Amino acid sequence: MKIIYLNAWGAKVYTPISEFTKKHAQDTDVFCFQEAYGSMPVLCDELLTGYRKITAHKYVSEPDDFYQAMYVRNDIDVVCSGEILEDQDNVGLGIYVQIKQEHNDLYICNIHGISRPTDKQDTPERLRQSQDVINFFRDKEGPKVIGGDFNVFPSNPSIQLYPKSGYKDLIHDFKITNTRNRLVWERYPQNEKQYFSDYVFLSDDVEVDTFTVPDIEVSDHLPLILEIAS
Repeated sequence: MKIIYLNAWGAKVYTPISEFTKKHAQDTDVFCFQEAYGSMPVLCDELLTGYRKITAHKYVSEPDDFYQAMYVRNDIDVVCSGEILEDQDNVGLGIYVQIKQEHNDLYICNIHGISRPTDKQDTPERLRQSQDVINFFRDKEGPKVIGGDFNVFPSNPSIQLYPKSGYKDLIHDFKITNTRNRLVWERYPQNEKQYFSDYVFLSDDVEVDTFTVPDIEVSDHLPLILEIAS
């Protein structure tokens, strides 16, 4: 199964993200987009006609207006879908799907974490955000994939909660050097050293076939492309 996570930045880099989405629609099972506003819904409706669309929106503040979207290939049996953190103050938003498989159902979760403060250091809200996501999936049987734009650094306790809870951290395990690019660094030169924002975490029963973070400019974030054993 192939899963792509990408903060789409509202499809502001329209032609590159269109070409990227069209190319990967040939073999991707699930797309998980954050910041799926602006031209992104129209683009996806045109290019992802063979997919079931699942969306959610949450307004926290003007800088933290969350538009989440997941596109699941039509031939995949979705047991259910839902939202996480939707009713909580000062945290982000998650959406998830439960996919029917032969032996154990698979859970895929798409997270966008709160962006303020912009220093990407931990706050009580960011710690609570991660703990609540972990708690939500704790009693759900079956493999789990949790990813997206968490808006924090790799060493932060809010990120380290995942490996401490038994999840594989693919950014760490695959020695990924950055998940951002010049499109953000040139806008905010003071943030050039903010190389990380996006992560994928797997429960220990998920077997990775490939994981890549290609250095391409389809957004001001890099796509996270995961293939796991079905």
